[in-house]
Amino acid sequence: MNQTKIFAHRGFSSNYPENTMVAFQAAEQSQADGIEFDVQLSLDDVPVVIHDATLDRTTNGTGFVQSYPVHKIKKLDAGSWFHEKFEGESVPTLEEVLVWAKGNQLILNIELKGQLSDRDKAITVIYPMIKEHDLEDRVILSSFDHTVVAQCEQFAPMLETAVIVLSALYQPESYLRTVQTLGYHFYYPTLLDKEVESLIKKGIRLRPYTVNDEKQIKRFIELGCDGIITDDPQKAVALRNQL
Repeated sequence: MNQTKIFAHRGFSSNYPENTMVAFQAAEQSQADGIEFDVQLSLDDVPVVIHDATLDRTTNGTGFVQSYPVHKIKKLDAGSWFHEKFEGESVPTLEEVLVWAKGNQLILNIELKGQLSDRDKAITVIYPMIKEHDLEDRVILSSFDHTVVAQCEQFAPMLETAVIVLSALYQPESYLRTVQTLGYHFYYPTLLDKEVESLIKKGIRLRPYTVNDEKQIKRFIELGCDGIITDDPQKAVALRNQL
């Protein structure tokens, strides 16, 4: 059985401002196997790393991310909201993350966000960047928008993909086949142990999120999930090592 991989959710987001380079660097130092982070397009179609559709929660800016060109987004403070010691942390571009990732072995789980109008544009902008940095074998593209996942499969079938769900899918194996993906990222309370075990036997790559409780971390490692997505990779790595 393959060892369960630990993915740092938006980086080491329990201790650092989410989706910033300092959070990603801390995740690497925690010996996580990968990082999960969110990407959407700026006004000038540059992929930037930020979760919300708006700037308000995690920066000192206001308004929609897609209302601003990248040079204005880069000037914002994306660290002070978490703690004053992180003042000056900026919103990374995807390019910055990919360049940094060339120096390590982390798996990059890129969650695609943005407006529905960007569906056709997102993969055509993002894939060439992944290819340019020769990171195709270290990227997972995931989304709550399963149409986007299907488009990724059609446009770049060499990349691994995954659907993200908040509630359990009905007949998930059949549904995933229609999307042409094996990746199933689910909210951790929504599947029973027997359902997890059955799907793993069928080759589905299960990665529950956001698993922060020690008991639940152990549960999914012992069940043999492909990975878990957690805010505290240091804790998860330590528990995996104990097991």
